[in-house]
Parts: sequence; structure tokens; C-alpha cells
Amino acid sequence: MDAELLLYDGWGEDARGPDCLLGGPWSKLFQRIRDADASKTFPAARVSNTLTAYNFGGLTKSGKDYDQSILRDNVYFLSPTAMTCGSRGCIEIQEQVTKCLFSWWTDIPWMNLTVAGRMLEWLSTKGPMSRQSLVEWHPASGWHPANGWRNLSTGISFKRFEYVAYQQWCVLREGFRFRDVTNITGEAKWGSYMEDPLPGAKLNELHPLWISGQAAERVEHGVLPPLSAKRPPLLIFHADQGRSRAGREKNKAVWEVVLLELLKRHGRTDFNKDSIK
Repeated sequence: MDAELLLYDGWGEDARGPDCLLGGPWSKLFQRIRDADASKTFPAARVSNTLTAYNFGGLTKSGKDYDQSILRDNVYFLSPTAMTCGSRGCIEIQEQVTKCLFSWWTDIPWMNLTVAGRMLEWLSTKGPMSRQSLVEWHPASGWHPANGWRNLSTGISFKRFEYVAYQQWCVLREGFRFRDVTNITGEAKWGSYMEDPLPGAKLNELHPLWISGQAAERVEHGVLPPLSAKRPPLLIFHADQGRSRAGREKNKAVWEVVLLELLKRHGRTDFNKDSIK
């Protein structure tokens, strides 16, 4: 995962603050994940069709167009019938695709492994087009893959991105829903509203477990409201974006030296000091 993580404690700097102390916010990580699972919701916001565009040679796509294809691909990967069936979960999924409610990267990608096991059981059966209706399927009691979970998962060709499929599975099968927070965050330019948030986005009202490097910088500059001190984020993701933290450039330069030496020792010539940056 290209997360580029830093601790939010101390705003991502090497000097630690109070968050990691006994009884501090980090001690509540597991309970906050359990609470998120119990809420049966995933925060999501609409992706705009005007705020940004992707250029693929002669083809231009809006953020909404691009992200809609990701959502749609995962629905068809799980069960093509989900786009036409009338169950509560199917209707929720259809609305997600139509409105382009993007829910990946909006918070730490926690996962209930019991639920993931049921999803993998379903995915181990046949190709998407030959499976029965997902909403009518019943998992086998006590099912486990004959060759282990690792071997099973490596044999499944997931779409971009596995966690999107997990969220959609939870909506289709586990009683979850997408919580549309567009009125709190504003529309997303592309992907998650958390990665490149609009000025004034009230992330503080959502109490996320993580925020992006760009979001953290905008909070520091007053572009976004201050975050909760009682239920703060625990991680900064995409810390390679936004202002430099924890000696980012210095550490990257050291890593380049180490990596170039390793490439040299292994006789690799496909990268050099310029292309490795």
C-alpha cells in the first residue's frame, strides 16, 4: 500500500507528544476500530465531475468518471447482479456507483477477518459472470480453504482496489451502508475527500483515524478547522505530500544511497541516480 505513514502525534515529527502515552489516544485504537465496525457505516463523499480531470493522451476523464469506473469494476467483480437486484444492499450499491460516493482512503482500512473470510469463500467459487446471485448465497458453516487463506487470496485477481470490494461486500451482505458526508466535506476532486480536501472541509466532525499530509498542512494553516483533541487522528497518510515532516528529504536521500548500493551489488542496471528519484 502506498500509504507513506507517519504518526499524527507531534504532527508527524520525530519528537513525540502525549498521544502514545499510557491511556492516550493510541491506546484506544482497537476500540475505535470496533466502534467503526459496529456502526456498520463507511464515510463517503461524491466525487466532482468538474473539479479535476485526468488526461490519457487523447482521452480526458473527470475525477467522477475515473472513480466511477473503479466502483463499477468492483461491483461486477463481486456480483454483476448487484447492479440490477432490488435488495436494500443492491440499491445502496447502485446509488454509490450512480452518485460516485467514494469511500476508499476516507479512513484507516480496518477489516473484520471473519467477514473477509466469507467474502473469500464467495470469490473462491467461480468467475463473476457464472456465480449465482450474491444476495441469495449462503456461506458454508465453518468453511476454510483447503490450502490456507494465503494461497487462496493469491489466486484471486482482485480489481482496484481490494478494500473497495470489501466495503461493497459489507454493504451487500453484512448490513452496512455508505454514509454520505458530502455536506460536511464538500465534493472530492478525485478519490477520497481526505487526500486533497477542499477549503473549509469539516474533517473534525468525522473524527477520522487518519488524515492525509495535505489535510494536516491545511489544518496547520487554518484552511481547515482544528481537529479534535479528545479523538484525534492517529496517523498521517501520504506523508510525502504537503509540507516536509520528520526530515523527509534527508531520509529520502539516505535511502537513495542505500538503494543504489543494493542495485549495484545485485548487478541491476534498470535504475540509476537520476531515474530512482
